[in-house]
Amino acid sequence: MVRDVLRLDNGAVVVADRFEASTAAVVVAVGVGSLYEEAGKRGVTHFLEHMLFRLPGFDVDEAVESLGGTNNAYTQRDALFIAFEGISESAAGLAELAYRLYSNEKYAEEDLKKEKDAVLSELRQTREDPSERARELALRALFGDSDWGTPVGGTPETVEELTLADLLEHKRAWFTPGNTVVVLSGGFGKDAVDMTANLFGKLEGRAPSKKTPSKGRGPRLIEERRDVDGVYYSLAVEVAAGDAAAAHTLLYGASFHLEAGTKSILFNLVRNSGVAYSYYVDYDAVGDTAYLAVVVESARSLEEARGAVEEALKPRSPPGYRLRFFEYLWRSSWRSPLNRALTLAEYVIKGGDPLRLEQAIEDAVKAGTAWLEGRLVQRGEAAVVPG
Repeated sequence: MVRDVLRLDNGAVVVADRFEASTAAVVVAVGVGSLYEEAGKRGVTHFLEHMLFRLPGFDVDEAVESLGGTNNAYTQRDALFIAFEGISESAAGLAELAYRLYSNEKYAEEDLKKEKDAVLSELRQTREDPSERARELALRALFGDSDWGTPVGGTPETVEELTLADLLEHKRAWFTPGNTVVVLSGGFGKDAVDMTANLFGKLEGRAPSKKTPSKGRGPRLIEERRDVDGVYYSLAVEVAAGDAAAAHTLLYGASFHLEAGTKSILFNLVRNSGVAYSYYVDYDAVGDTAYLAVVVESARSLEEARGAVEEALKPRSPPGYRLRFFEYLWRSSWRSPLNRALTLAEYVIKGGDPLRLEQAIEDAVKAGTAWLEGRLVQRGEAAVVPG
Protein backbone atom coordinates (compact mmCIF):
# COMPACT_ATOMS: atom_id res chain seq x y z
CA MET A 1 0.00 0.00 0.00
CA VAL A 2 1.15 3.53 -0.83
CA ARG A 3 -0.74 6.47 0.66
CA ASP A 4 0.11 10.04 -0.26
CA VAL A 5 -1.51 13.27 0.90
CA LEU A 6 -1.54 16.19 -1.53
CA ARG A 7 -2.43 19.60 -0.09
CA LEU A 8 -3.23 21.75 -3.10
CA ASP A 9 -2.37 25.45 -3.24
CA ASN A 10 -6.04 26.45 -2.96
CA GLY A 11 -6.53 24.41 0.23
CA ALA A 12 -8.18 21.29 -1.19
CA VAL A 13 -6.81 17.98 0.11
CA VAL A 14 -6.30 14.91 -2.11
CA VAL A 15 -5.55 11.54 -0.50
CA ALA A 16 -4.14 8.92 -2.88
CA ASP A 17 -4.56 5.52 -1.24
CA ARG A 18 -3.09 3.12 -3.81
CA PHE A 19 -3.08 -0.65 -3.39
CA GLU A 20 -3.39 -3.64 -5.70
CA ALA A 21 -7.02 -3.96 -6.79
CA SER A 22 -9.00 -4.37 -9.99
CA THR A 23 -11.36 -1.55 -8.95
CA ALA A 24 -10.92 2.01 -7.76
CA ALA A 25 -13.03 4.47 -5.78
CA VAL A 26 -13.29 8.25 -5.85
CA VAL A 27 -14.94 9.97 -2.89
CA VAL A 28 -15.42 13.72 -2.56
CA ALA A 29 -16.21 14.98 0.94
CA VAL A 30 -17.47 18.50 1.61
CA GLY A 31 -17.38 19.73 5.20
CA VAL A 32 -20.99 20.77 5.62
CA GLY A 33 -23.99 18.93 7.04
CA SER A 34 -27.09 19.40 9.14
CA LEU A 35 -25.21 20.89 12.11
CA TYR A 36 -24.32 24.00 10.12
CA GLU A 37 -27.74 24.69 8.60
CA GLU A 38 -30.00 27.56 9.55
CA ALA A 39 -32.98 26.51 11.66
CA GLY A 40 -35.44 27.53 8.93
CA LYS A 41 -33.56 25.55 6.27
CA ARG A 42 -33.11 22.21 7.99
CA GLY A 43 -32.43 19.48 5.44
CA VAL A 44 -30.90 21.73 2.77
CA THR A 45 -27.64 19.72 2.67
CA HIS A 46 -29.45 16.42 2.23
CA PHE A 47 -31.71 17.94 -0.43
CA LEU A 48 -28.63 19.27 -2.24
CA GLU A 49 -27.12 15.78 -2.12
CA HIS A 50 -30.11 14.53 -4.13
CA MET A 51 -29.90 17.38 -6.64
CA LEU A 52 -26.19 16.87 -7.33
CA PHE A 53 -27.01 14.02 -9.71
CA ARG A 54 -29.56 16.06 -11.68
CA LEU A 55 -27.51 17.60 -14.50
CA PRO A 56 -29.85 18.96 -17.21
CA GLY A 57 -29.26 17.18 -20.52
CA PHE A 58 -26.80 14.72 -19.01
CA ASP A 59 -27.52 11.21 -17.73
CA VAL A 60 -25.18 10.69 -14.77
CA ASP A 61 -26.20 7.07 -14.22
CA GLU A 62 -25.54 6.17 -17.85
CA ALA A 63 -22.19 7.96 -17.74
CA VAL A 64 -21.00 6.11 -14.64
CA GLU A 65 -22.19 2.74 -15.95
CA SER A 66 -20.37 3.39 -19.22
CA LEU A 67 -17.22 3.81 -17.15
CA GLY A 68 -17.91 0.46 -15.49
CA GLY A 69 -18.94 1.82 -12.14
CA THR A 70 -21.59 2.83 -9.64
CA ASN A 71 -22.38 6.04 -7.78
CA ASN A 72 -23.92 7.09 -4.51
CA ALA A 73 -23.98 9.98 -2.02
CA TYR A 74 -24.43 10.44 1.73
CA THR A 75 -25.17 13.29 4.10
CA GLN A 76 -24.03 13.36 7.72
CA ARG A 77 -24.07 15.98 10.43
CA ASP A 78 -20.76 17.49 9.36
CA ALA A 79 -20.19 16.32 5.79
CA LEU A 80 -21.66 15.47 2.40
CA PHE A 81 -20.05 12.63 0.43
CA ILE A 82 -20.14 11.96 -3.32
CA ALA A 83 -18.94 8.41 -3.98
CA PHE A 84 -17.95 6.53 -7.14
CA GLU A 85 -16.44 3.09 -7.60
CA GLY A 86 -15.60 1.31 -10.84
CA ILE A 87 -13.03 -0.66 -12.80
CA SER A 88 -9.52 0.57 -12.13
CA GLU A 89 -8.82 1.79 -15.67
CA SER A 90 -11.76 4.23 -15.39
CA ALA A 91 -10.50 5.96 -12.23
CA ALA A 92 -9.56 9.18 -14.05
CA GLY A 93 -12.97 9.26 -15.73
CA LEU A 94 -14.71 8.78 -12.38
CA ALA A 95 -12.69 11.64 -10.91
CA GLU A 96 -13.71 13.88 -13.81
CA LEU A 97 -17.35 12.92 -13.36
CA ALA A 98 -17.17 13.58 -9.61
CA TYR A 99 -15.80 17.05 -10.32
CA ARG A 100 -18.58 17.71 -12.81
CA LEU A 101 -21.21 16.99 -10.16
CA TYR A 102 -19.32 19.00 -7.57
CA SER A 103 -18.88 22.11 -9.72
CA ASN A 104 -22.22 22.17 -11.60
CA GLU A 105 -24.58 25.05 -10.78
CA LYS A 106 -27.27 24.50 -13.40
CA TYR A 107 -30.39 22.70 -12.23
CA ALA A 108 -33.93 22.54 -13.61
CA GLU A 109 -37.01 23.46 -11.58
CA GLU A 110 -38.79 20.29 -12.72
CA ASP A 111 -35.93 18.22 -11.30
CA LEU A 112 -36.18 20.15 -8.05
CA LYS A 113 -39.85 19.16 -7.77
CA LYS A 114 -39.07 15.48 -8.41
CA GLU A 115 -36.24 15.34 -5.90
CA LYS A 116 -38.23 17.24 -3.29
CA ASP A 117 -40.96 14.62 -3.56
CA ALA A 118 -38.32 11.89 -3.20
CA VAL A 119 -36.79 13.56 -0.13
CA LEU A 120 -40.21 14.03 1.50
CA SER A 121 -40.96 10.36 0.85
CA GLU A 122 -37.65 9.44 2.50
CA LEU A 123 -38.51 11.56 5.55
CA ARG A 124 -41.95 9.96 5.83
CA GLN A 125 -40.39 6.52 5.57
CA THR A 126 -38.04 7.33 8.45
CA ARG A 127 -40.88 8.61 10.62
CA GLU A 128 -42.99 5.55 9.87
CA ASP A 129 -40.15 3.15 10.75
CA PRO A 130 -40.46 2.62 14.52
CA SER A 131 -36.79 1.74 14.85
CA GLU A 132 -35.57 4.89 13.10
CA ARG A 133 -38.18 6.90 14.94
CA ALA A 134 -36.94 5.67 18.32
CA ARG A 135 -33.37 6.65 17.40
CA GLU A 136 -34.39 10.15 16.29
CA LEU A 137 -36.52 10.68 19.39
CA ALA A 138 -33.70 9.55 21.68
CA LEU A 139 -31.41 12.21 20.21
CA ARG A 140 -34.14 14.80 20.69
CA ALA A 141 -34.58 13.59 24.27
CA LEU A 142 -30.82 14.01 24.72
CA PHE A 143 -30.13 17.31 22.92
CA GLY A 144 -33.56 18.95 22.76
CA ASP A 145 -34.68 21.26 19.95
CA SER A 146 -31.18 22.16 18.76
CA ASP A 147 -28.74 21.56 15.91
CA TRP A 148 -27.76 18.25 17.50
CA GLY A 149 -31.34 17.26 18.27
CA THR A 150 -32.64 17.76 14.73
CA PRO A 151 -32.66 14.90 12.16
CA VAL A 152 -29.95 15.08 9.49
CA GLY A 153 -32.56 15.19 6.72
CA GLY A 154 -34.50 18.02 8.33
CA THR A 155 -38.28 17.96 8.67
CA PRO A 156 -41.04 17.78 6.05
CA GLU A 157 -42.06 21.31 7.00
CA THR A 158 -38.61 22.85 6.36
CA VAL A 159 -37.86 20.80 3.25
CA GLU A 160 -41.19 21.71 1.69
CA GLU A 161 -40.20 25.39 1.80
CA LEU A 162 -36.71 25.01 0.26
CA THR A 163 -36.15 26.60 -3.16
CA LEU A 164 -33.58 26.20 -5.90
CA ALA A 165 -32.10 29.53 -4.81
CA ASP A 166 -31.65 28.12 -1.27
CA LEU A 167 -29.78 25.10 -2.60
CA LEU A 168 -27.50 27.15 -4.86
CA GLU A 169 -26.73 29.62 -2.08
CA HIS A 170 -25.85 26.74 0.24
CA LYS A 171 -23.68 25.07 -2.38
CA ARG A 172 -21.77 28.22 -3.34
CA ALA A 173 -21.07 28.97 0.30
CA TRP A 174 -19.72 25.57 1.30
CA PHE A 175 -18.40 23.85 -1.86
CA THR A 176 -15.02 25.54 -1.61
CA PRO A 177 -11.47 24.14 -1.86
CA GLY A 178 -10.51 24.56 1.79
CA ASN A 179 -13.65 22.68 2.77
CA THR A 180 -13.11 19.76 0.37
CA VAL A 181 -11.31 16.42 0.63
CA VAL A 182 -10.96 14.01 -2.31
CA VAL A 183 -9.89 10.40 -1.70
CA LEU A 184 -8.81 7.98 -4.41
CA SER A 185 -8.44 4.38 -3.31
CA GLY A 186 -7.62 1.09 -5.03
CA GLY A 187 -6.00 0.32 -8.36
CA PHE A 188 -5.76 3.77 -9.95
CA GLY A 189 -2.83 5.25 -11.85
CA LYS A 190 -0.96 8.54 -11.95
CA ASP A 191 -3.40 9.85 -14.55
CA ALA A 192 -6.25 9.70 -12.01
CA VAL A 193 -4.23 11.59 -9.40
CA ASP A 194 -3.17 14.24 -11.94
CA MET A 195 -6.77 14.60 -13.15
CA THR A 196 -8.03 15.07 -9.61
CA ALA A 197 -5.34 17.56 -8.63
CA ASN A 198 -5.78 19.61 -11.83
CA LEU A 199 -9.58 19.79 -11.61
CA PHE A 200 -9.97 20.43 -7.89
CA GLY A 201 -6.92 22.68 -7.93
CA LYS A 202 -8.90 25.15 -10.06
CA LEU A 203 -11.48 25.78 -7.34
CA GLU A 204 -11.73 29.19 -5.73
CA GLY A 205 -13.50 30.66 -2.75
CA ARG A 206 -13.58 30.26 0.99
CA ALA A 207 -16.26 28.66 3.14
CA PRO A 208 -17.86 30.68 5.95
CA SER A 209 -16.66 30.15 9.48
CA LYS A 210 -18.37 27.16 11.04
CA LYS A 211 -20.58 27.96 13.98
CA THR A 212 -20.51 25.90 17.15
CA PRO A 213 -23.60 23.67 16.73
CA SER A 214 -26.19 24.19 19.42
CA LYS A 215 -27.18 21.45 21.84
CA GLY A 216 -29.87 21.80 24.41
CA ARG A 217 -31.10 19.74 27.32
CA GLY A 218 -33.94 17.56 26.12
CA PRO A 219 -36.83 16.07 28.09
CA ARG A 220 -34.71 12.97 28.87
CA LEU A 221 -37.54 10.57 27.99
CA ILE A 222 -39.91 10.57 25.03
CA GLU A 223 -42.53 7.88 24.62
CA GLU A 224 -44.64 7.54 21.49
CA ARG A 225 -47.56 5.17 21.10
CA ARG A 226 -47.96 3.44 17.75
CA ASP A 227 -49.63 0.52 16.06
CA VAL A 228 -46.71 -1.82 16.77
CA ASP A 229 -46.55 -5.23 18.41
CA GLY A 230 -43.17 -4.93 20.13
CA VAL A 231 -41.29 -2.14 21.92
CA TYR A 232 -38.70 -0.09 20.05
CA TYR A 233 -36.28 1.41 22.53
CA SER A 234 -33.25 3.69 22.20
CA LEU A 235 -30.80 5.11 24.72
CA ALA A 236 -28.51 7.93 23.58
CA VAL A 237 -25.63 9.16 25.74
CA GLU A 238 -23.46 12.21 25.20
CA VAL A 239 -19.79 11.37 25.57
CA ALA A 240 -17.04 13.82 26.52
CA ALA A 241 -15.20 14.09 23.20
CA GLY A 242 -12.29 16.51 23.22
CA ASP A 243 -10.87 15.72 19.78
CA ALA A 244 -13.50 14.71 17.19
CA ALA A 245 -11.28 12.38 15.15
CA ALA A 246 -10.06 10.56 18.26
CA ALA A 247 -13.59 10.30 19.66
CA HIS A 248 -14.88 9.05 16.32
CA THR A 249 -12.40 6.16 16.22
CA LEU A 250 -13.08 5.29 19.87
CA LEU A 251 -16.81 5.18 19.12
CA TYR A 252 -16.06 3.03 16.08
CA GLY A 253 -14.25 0.55 18.31
CA ALA A 254 -17.00 0.63 20.95
CA SER A 255 -19.64 0.04 18.27
CA PHE A 256 -17.76 -3.03 17.07
CA HIS A 257 -17.69 -4.59 20.52
CA LEU A 258 -21.32 -3.72 21.19
CA GLU A 259 -22.91 -5.09 18.02
CA ALA A 260 -20.58 -7.08 15.73
CA GLY A 261 -20.73 -10.87 15.79
CA THR A 262 -22.34 -13.52 17.96
CA LYS A 263 -20.01 -12.79 20.88
CA SER A 264 -20.79 -9.09 20.94
CA ILE A 265 -22.09 -7.43 24.10
CA LEU A 266 -25.56 -6.76 22.70
CA PHE A 267 -25.91 -10.21 21.16
CA ASN A 268 -25.37 -11.67 24.60
CA LEU A 269 -27.63 -9.27 26.50
CA VAL A 270 -30.40 -8.81 23.93
CA ARG A 271 -30.52 -11.78 21.56
CA ASN A 272 -29.31 -14.61 23.78
CA SER A 273 -31.55 -13.47 26.63
CA GLY A 274 -34.61 -13.36 24.39
CA VAL A 275 -35.27 -9.65 24.95
CA ALA A 276 -35.29 -8.98 21.20
CA TYR A 277 -33.95 -10.37 17.95
CA SER A 278 -32.24 -7.28 16.53
CA TYR A 279 -30.48 -4.10 17.59
CA TYR A 280 -27.97 -1.61 16.24
CA VAL A 281 -25.60 1.16 17.31
CA ASP A 282 -25.39 4.74 16.04
CA TYR A 283 -22.70 7.32 16.90
CA ASP A 284 -21.06 10.53 15.79
CA ALA A 285 -18.45 13.05 16.90
CA VAL A 286 -18.12 16.63 15.66
CA GLY A 287 -16.06 19.32 17.35
CA ASP A 288 -16.20 18.76 21.10
CA THR A 289 -19.50 16.86 21.07
CA ALA A 290 -20.02 13.12 20.64
CA TYR A 291 -22.81 10.66 21.28
CA LEU A 292 -23.46 6.93 21.26
CA ALA A 293 -26.94 5.50 20.78
CA VAL A 294 -28.21 1.93 21.05
CA VAL A 295 -31.50 0.86 19.48
CA VAL A 296 -33.35 -2.36 20.37
CA GLU A 297 -36.01 -3.41 17.87
CA SER A 298 -39.34 -5.01 18.74
CA ALA A 299 -38.44 -6.02 22.28
CA ARG A 300 -40.88 -7.99 24.42
CA SER A 301 -40.93 -5.29 27.13
CA LEU A 302 -39.64 -1.78 27.76
CA GLU A 303 -38.16 -2.69 31.13
CA GLU A 304 -36.10 -5.56 29.69
CA ALA A 305 -34.85 -3.49 26.74
CA ARG A 306 -33.83 -0.64 29.02
CA GLY A 307 -32.08 -3.01 31.42
CA ALA A 308 -30.17 -4.77 28.64
CA VAL A 309 -28.91 -1.50 27.15
CA GLU A 310 -27.94 -0.11 30.56
CA GLU A 311 -25.90 -3.25 31.18
CA ALA A 312 -24.38 -3.13 27.69
CA LEU A 313 -23.01 0.38 28.19
CA LYS A 314 -21.07 -0.50 31.32
CA PRO A 315 -17.34 -0.01 30.56
CA ARG A 316 -15.55 -3.23 29.58
CA SER A 317 -12.12 -4.23 28.35
CA PRO A 318 -12.34 -6.65 25.39
CA PRO A 319 -11.19 -10.27 25.57
CA GLY A 320 -8.34 -11.21 23.26
CA TYR A 321 -10.43 -13.28 20.89
CA ARG A 322 -12.49 -10.20 20.00
CA LEU A 323 -9.36 -8.50 18.69
CA ARG A 324 -8.71 -11.44 16.35
CA PHE A 325 -12.30 -11.36 15.15
CA PHE A 326 -11.98 -7.65 14.45
CA GLU A 327 -8.84 -8.32 12.41
CA TYR A 328 -10.84 -10.65 10.19
CA LEU A 329 -13.65 -8.13 9.67
CA TRP A 330 -11.19 -5.29 9.09
CA ARG A 331 -9.22 -7.18 6.45
CA SER A 332 -12.42 -8.17 4.68
CA SER A 333 -13.71 -4.59 4.65
CA TRP A 334 -10.35 -3.03 3.83
CA ARG A 335 -10.15 -4.95 0.54
CA SER A 336 -12.91 -2.68 -0.78
CA PRO A 337 -11.65 0.59 -2.33
CA LEU A 338 -15.02 2.23 -1.65
CA ASN A 339 -15.00 1.30 2.06
CA ARG A 340 -11.46 2.60 2.40
CA ALA A 341 -12.18 5.84 0.56
CA LEU A 342 -15.29 6.60 2.62
CA THR A 343 -13.56 5.77 5.91
CA LEU A 344 -10.55 7.91 5.05
CA ALA A 345 -12.68 10.83 3.84
CA GLU A 346 -14.79 10.82 7.01
CA TYR A 347 -11.70 10.66 9.22
CA VAL A 348 -9.97 13.55 7.42
CA ILE A 349 -13.11 15.72 7.49
CA LYS A 350 -13.17 15.25 11.28
CA GLY A 351 -9.57 16.44 11.49
CA GLY A 352 -7.75 13.11 11.48
CA ASP A 353 -4.40 12.37 9.86
CA PRO A 354 -5.00 9.88 6.99
CA LEU A 355 -1.55 8.39 7.52
CA ARG A 356 -2.51 7.37 11.07
CA LEU A 357 -5.98 5.98 10.49
CA GLU A 358 -5.18 2.28 10.82
CA GLN A 359 -3.22 2.80 14.04
CA ALA A 360 -6.01 4.92 15.50
CA ILE A 361 -8.58 2.22 14.70
CA GLU A 362 -6.39 -0.52 16.17
CA ASP A 363 -5.92 1.43 19.39
CA ALA A 364 -9.66 2.13 19.61
CA VAL A 365 -10.63 -1.52 19.23
CA LYS A 366 -8.15 -2.50 21.95
CA ALA A 367 -9.77 0.10 24.23
CA GLY A 368 -13.14 -1.67 23.96
CA THR A 369 -15.73 0.27 25.92
CA ALA A 370 -13.53 0.73 29.00
CA TRP A 371 -12.73 4.30 27.94
CA LEU A 372 -16.38 5.27 28.55
CA GLU A 373 -15.67 5.22 32.29
CA GLY A 374 -16.36 8.71 33.63
CA ARG A 375 -17.03 10.20 30.18
CA LEU A 376 -20.83 10.04 30.01
CA VAL A 377 -22.15 13.61 30.16
CA GLN A 378 -25.93 13.26 29.82
CA ARG A 379 -28.49 10.82 28.52
CA GLY A 380 -31.79 10.67 26.67
CA GLU A 381 -34.06 7.74 25.93
CA ALA A 382 -37.07 7.10 23.74
CA ALA A 383 -39.55 4.31 23.20
CA VAL A 384 -42.11 3.58 20.53
CA VAL A 385 -44.63 1.33 22.29
CA PRO A 386 -47.90 -0.41 21.41
CA GLY A 387 -50.99 1.69 21.94
